[in-house]
Amino acid sequence: MSRNLRWGIGLLLIAGLLLGAFFFLPFRSWLPGGTVGDIATREVVNGSSFNRLFPRPQAGEDLVFTQEKRGFSQARLKRGDEVKALLSISDVVTAPASRSKFLHSSEQLQSWPLVDQGSQASALLVADRFQVKVIGQGSGLDLQQRHELLGAFDLPGLAALNPALKPASKARGREALPAGQGQPVRPKVREREPQASRIPAFLNRSKAVLEPAA
Repeated sequence: MSRNLRWGIGLLLIAGLLLGAFFFLPFRSWLPGGTVGDIATREVVNGSSFNRLFPRPQAGEDLVFTQEKRGFSQARLKRGDEVKALLSISDVVTAPASRSKFLHSSEQLQSWPLVDQGSQASALLVADRFQVKVIGQGSGLDLQQRHELLGAFDLPGLAALNPALKPASKARGREALPAGQGQPVRPKVREREPQASRIPAFLNRSKAVLEPAA
């Protein structure tokens, strides 16, 4: 193989790698592996799952999605050329501190804790997992309008999403590790009754053979 041919093949391989990186970079959040806020990517709900749960725009309004990534989706609610509000859904598994503001909430919307942040923002925590937020823009939204927008999300549909992050399940033959402990809990084994006591009287002979219990 000539030197020029080897150089040509090498340059083609490099060009192929660069093109592959260029085309796949926008979809990196959909690819397996990696983390989002120190949480494995596969355990964070993809933002595309949230889009269908946003409110339907009313007559004269438009809903324009501006961000979509793992664990987050955001849209602008527009009336004409004016942006009325920013609407978003986020998977708070990537930011557990986001739950803290709901701990002492005294209000609820459709049974979910509700908080107001300042004069232009309201948020809802659904299923202890998803934060739904409305932030007024431009001329702003009053409290009732923000709450109405929160209620216009498909909250039951959001609560019914199958979260990628699942609690540790019991492994076959042993129990899951308790929080804060490094050793598995050994399941209690009930002592078997003496073999003879489980043999019917008419079979309790010296030559009788029992199959092991299933």
